[in-house]
Amino acid sequence: MDTSFTDGGMEIWEYSLSEVSADAINFVPVVNLFGSSASGKKKDLTILFDEDDVVHRYSMSNSDVSHKTGLFR
Repeated sequence: MDTSFTDGGMEIWEYSLSEVSADAINFVPVVNLFGSSASGKKKDLTILFDEDDVVHRYSMSNSDVSHKTGLFR
Protein backbone atom coordinates (compact mmCIF):
# COMPACT_ATOMS: atom_id res chain seq x y z
CA MET A 1 0.00 0.00 0.00
CA ASP A 2 2.79 2.45 0.85
CA THR A 3 6.53 2.70 0.34
CA SER A 4 8.83 5.18 2.11
CA PHE A 5 12.45 5.57 3.20
CA THR A 6 14.21 6.16 6.52
CA ASP A 7 16.78 8.91 7.02
CA GLY A 8 19.47 6.22 6.72
CA GLY A 9 18.25 5.09 3.29
CA MET A 10 16.40 1.91 4.33
CA GLU A 11 13.18 1.17 2.44
CA ILE A 12 9.88 0.65 4.30
CA TRP A 13 6.94 -1.27 2.82
CA GLU A 14 3.56 -1.09 4.57
CA TYR A 15 0.56 -3.30 3.85
CA SER A 16 -2.91 -3.21 5.38
CA LEU A 17 -5.86 -5.64 5.19
CA SER A 18 -9.32 -4.92 6.59
CA GLU A 19 -12.11 -7.49 6.76
CA VAL A 20 -15.38 -5.81 7.73
CA SER A 21 -19.03 -6.81 7.60
CA ALA A 22 -22.26 -4.92 8.07
CA ASP A 23 -23.53 -4.61 11.65
CA ALA A 24 -27.04 -5.82 12.55
CA ILE A 25 -28.32 -2.23 12.97
CA ASN A 26 -28.15 -1.82 9.18
CA PHE A 27 -31.03 -4.28 8.76
CA VAL A 28 -33.50 -2.53 11.12
CA PRO A 29 -36.22 -0.80 9.06
CA VAL A 30 -36.28 3.02 9.27
CA VAL A 31 -33.16 3.09 11.51
CA ASN A 32 -30.95 2.25 8.53
CA LEU A 33 -32.12 5.46 6.83
CA PHE A 34 -30.11 7.51 9.34
CA GLY A 35 -26.75 5.83 8.81
CA SER A 36 -24.86 2.58 8.56
CA SER A 37 -22.24 0.72 10.52
CA ALA A 38 -19.65 -1.97 9.76
CA SER A 39 -17.03 -3.59 11.96
CA GLY A 40 -14.30 -6.20 11.73
CA LYS A 41 -10.55 -6.77 11.99
CA LYS A 42 -7.54 -5.00 10.49
CA LYS A 43 -4.04 -6.40 9.97
CA ASP A 44 -0.97 -4.24 9.30
CA LEU A 45 2.39 -5.52 8.07
CA THR A 46 5.49 -3.29 7.99
CA ILE A 47 8.75 -4.51 6.41
CA LEU A 48 12.09 -2.69 6.69
CA PHE A 49 14.74 -3.48 4.03
CA ASP A 50 18.43 -2.61 4.37
CA GLU A 51 20.60 -1.12 1.62
CA ASP A 52 21.17 -4.61 0.10
CA ASP A 53 17.38 -5.22 -0.21
CA VAL A 54 17.49 -7.80 2.61
CA VAL A 55 14.72 -7.79 5.23
CA HIS A 56 16.18 -6.05 8.27
CA ARG A 57 13.05 -6.07 10.44
CA TYR A 58 9.30 -6.63 10.16
CA SER A 59 6.26 -6.25 12.38
CA MET A 60 2.63 -7.32 12.16
CA SER A 61 -0.28 -6.04 14.22
CA ASN A 62 -4.00 -6.83 14.55
CA SER A 63 -6.72 -4.44 15.65
CA ASP A 64 -10.47 -3.96 15.66
CA VAL A 65 -11.88 -1.58 13.06
CA SER A 66 -15.24 0.18 12.82
CA HIS A 67 -16.75 2.32 10.05
CA LYS A 68 -19.85 4.38 10.80
CA THR A 69 -21.82 6.89 8.73
CA GLY A 70 -24.71 9.26 9.34
CA LEU A 71 -26.05 9.56 12.89
CA PHE A 72 -24.06 6.49 14.04
CA ARG A 73 -20.78 8.45 14.03
